[in-house]
Amino acid sequence: MNWRALSLLWLLTVTVAADEKSGTVQSSRLYSAPDPAAAGGIRGRLVLPNAPLRGAFAMLTHNPRQLYRAELLGDGKEFLFRGLAVGKYDLMLLYEDGFYEGFALTREDDTLTTQDRAHIQATIGRATPFFDTKEIHRCAGTTGREGKARCVLQELRTKTILTQAATEIKNSQIRSLKLAWLEDVGATGWQLVNTREIVRQEVGPRDRKGVLPHHFNPQLSKIRVTDQIKDLGNLNLHQVETN
Repeated sequence: MNWRALSLLWLLTVTVAADEKSGTVQSSRLYSAPDPAAAGGIRGRLVLPNAPLRGAFAMLTHNPRQLYRAELLGDGKEFLFRGLAVGKYDLMLLYEDGFYEGFALTREDDTLTTQDRAHIQATIGRATPFFDTKEIHRCAGTTGREGKARCVLQELRTKTILTQAATEIKNSQIRSLKLAWLEDVGATGWQLVNTREIVRQEVGPRDRKGVLPHHFNPQLSKIRVTDQIKDLGNLNLHQVETN
């Protein structure tokens, strides 16, 4: 099953009241299982933002198939990844009111033109009609024929959501945070090659609606893991935020 197929594994199967979530469980196949034979990992504690995490995710920088979800500790401000193979990892930290990420989008200099970006925006807009609201937060790549690009993307379903029993889920949205890969195939233009969903949320009646604010932070990029737990210490994501 490819990454795009994984991103569509969202099953709404129960009837719910207007002020409750459906309780749908996200596909367990979205994340890689920790390797019990690997001693590597990543630990960090958040000083700012001063709020509990909703989730923490680590992706092997040059292998999107390897995506891990952290254990959240104590008051929800500390994360711990165990069982990571040796390599470099990019992190994404999810909060109720926004998310921070450090995904490496290209190994080369970003040469995308304004026209490239407009075409990429149009291509993303046509893809996955289930989501009616889409925002590209970052996009980088190379221009020209056979050019390639990678984007940090947020998609939102704000229209009617039905269960498999055709019951409407009231006052809810579905949000997806993902990476997208595109290629310039010449006369046809930019095409969406694949996506890798990082997290999908059911946004319930009491949750923050709409597109979550996005922040890129280099502290979360290319974290080298060897044969022990890499301790990032206390993290102030406000201090070095870069947009």
